[in-house]
Amino acid sequence: MLLKEIEKKLEEYFPKEWSRGNILFWIGDEKFSFDLVALNKNLNKPIRDFVFRGGKRWRPTLFLTTLELFGFDWKKYLDVAVALELAHNGTLMIDDLEDDAELRRGKPVAHKIFGVDVAVNTGVTIHFLPLQILQKRKYKSEKQKLKILQIYSEEMVNVYFGQTLDIFWHNNPKSIINDQYLEMCRLKTGGLVRMAVRMACTLADKSEEIEKSFQKFAESVGIAFQIKDDALEFTSDEKTFGKSFGNDISEGKISLPVIFALKNIDEESKKELLRILKLHTKDKDLVKKAFNAVKNSGAVEKSIEYADKLIDEAWSKIISKLPKKKFKELDDFKKMTYSLVKREK
Repeated sequence: MLLKEIEKKLEEYFPKEWSRGNILFWIGDEKFSFDLVALNKNLNKPIRDFVFRGGKRWRPTLFLTTLELFGFDWKKYLDVAVALELAHNGTLMIDDLEDDAELRRGKPVAHKIFGVDVAVNTGVTIHFLPLQILQKRKYKSEKQKLKILQIYSEEMVNVYFGQTLDIFWHNNPKSIINDQYLEMCRLKTGGLVRMAVRMACTLADKSEEIEKSFQKFAESVGIAFQIKDDALEFTSDEKTFGKSFGNDISEGKISLPVIFALKNIDEESKKELLRILKLHTKDKDLVKKAFNAVKNSGAVEKSIEYADKLIDEAWSKIISKLPKKKFKELDDFKKMTYSLVKREK
């Protein structure tokens, strides 16, 4: 139900063809004359191609589920849910450019279809469109509106500080400590998850104490999700996971499975794994060698156990802050968050 309604709301903002009215929602005014064909072809079309490929939509779903848990009618906040989904898709499009990736959700990435210039422009634009949505909705007060915009600003900065760390390690593969990886995940992946629950708490007028509790829980969910996502890279093939086989190896990605593997394997194997990661190679034999080194080290299972433990501990800390009498909503909230980590793909 939630997913279907999010899709419908997305379609309202991005119909198959933008009308002049659609465009004026975003830019506010037309003083001379804009090229409707160009804006449809080079902005609406690549946005639609990317956003409507599917995806779990779990950040907006978490936002709406949290509001429902607080006793609010989530249908009144679908515009904010769309803003969250757009922010996420913007990061994915930029990420694909930075990695020079080939596939996203089983299809060619945006810059392979529309060109680098269009993909860069679209990815950046998608980050600003949520601000228009958030600014134009009605709020209980000006203070509430400013807090929502502040949250968006703060967490988007966090996302890209985390991405900075990730890019550096991609380009300079090395042994890093667990805490450095966890901080990167807290910033990069945890940013949009925190954004979802912080906005829900703000719109529901929850206390600072409640917001902080949900914020801590959300970032633990985000970190656990990222760990599981990285671990699944070493358990699935292209058909089941939607990525090219060994894509993280080709990117030189330092994930928790790689960190654990580097600690568990012998010195010669460690040097060889780091060497392959530094190459950013797509040579199937080298990728398979590095892939198997990580997989056979026991690091994948250890990473999954770490993610499971992280969300279990986070749940045990937040349960006391949740409304006890809302049995269905509480169950939905737990199922939703746990499904992000306790998954097989």
